[in-house]
Amino acid sequence: MAIVINSTTGEIDLDQTTPNTYVVTYTVQGVSSTQEVTVNAVDNAAFSYSASSYEPTDADPTPTITGLTGGTFSAGSGLVFVDSGTNTGSSTGEIDLSASTIASYTITYDTTSSGSSVCPNTSTQTVEIAVAGIANNYSMSFDSASSDYIDCGNDNSLDITGSLSISFWIYGQTNTTHTGVITKTPNTTSISSNAQYHIQFQSSNQLRFVVTGCDLKAGTETTGTIPTVDVDSWQHFIMTWNGTDEMIVYKNGVEVATKTQSTTIVSNTSDLLIGHRQGYGYLDGQLDEVAIWNTALTSTQVSEIYNATSTNLTKDLTTVSGSNLIYWNRMGD
Repeated sequence: MAIVINSTTGEIDLDQTTPNTYVVTYTVQGVSSTQEVTVNAVDNAAFSYSASSYEPTDADPTPTITGLTGGTFSAGSGLVFVDSGTNTGSSTGEIDLSASTIASYTITYDTTSSGSSVCPNTSTQTVEIAVAGIANNYSMSFDSASSDYIDCGNDNSLDITGSLSISFWIYGQTNTTHTGVITKTPNTTSISSNAQYHIQFQSSNQLRFVVTGCDLKAGTETTGTIPTVDVDSWQHFIMTWNGTDEMIVYKNGVEVATKTQSTTIVSNTSDLLIGHRQGYGYLDGQLDEVAIWNTALTSTQVSEIYNATSTNLTKDLTTVSGSNLIYWNRMGD
């Protein structure tokens, strides 16, 4: 450890001096005097938000403080913090996205107000609040009488054997048992053991969600109730699989059913089909924004996807922080 000091003026270069307690000696014509000087480290003011950009319909984000806690947050005019109701004086840093103006902001964290502060310090992060959603004007209609479906092939990126999530919007009509919605399954009746991942109608309005060895359908739920597709209305579904032992199904942003069962997804050479199951029925209805990740989305991410939707707008799925989007069919957009 060292102190960097001008031997003539006695000025201490604080930027170059290691924090510590030093004895400084001043000598004039052979006569010396000393003084103890303590150089304290500046506070660690580090903090971070989980993303650099949010939409007004996203869940209100709270930063993680990795430095000294107890400080305060502030930002430029137009940003609103939940606890203070203004752009200053926040102790949590939680941003009220819906109340804030669309803009880019520099958010500052200041440790001065911390009861543990010795040498106050600040740090900043730029956060953008962006226009909600991207243009969404089209969907795709499937007609079982015409045997309509989409064959996505057997691309290597779709050969998922670990964590995954599947998201889609559906405008429901009455469908028969075994009608495929999104399937990567051989032509066999034993989808619970042969499906890589699979979503079909189990009855006229009930859905069935499968990964190899884990089959969530009516009467098999660990918790909740198997979701139904409401006829003649749009609704959103997401199925997540954690890679080892838990499937969760969300409807319109809310968790509705889970299945806990240890299994391993088995790879197969089947094509990914949308609107059909090999050897079985074709879908009647509309689908939109079909997407697949090779990660299990969190409940917060699911809410962000569902809530960032309004008239002719939908969530830009490439901006879902912390996820790994591998397939996105915009169904006409």
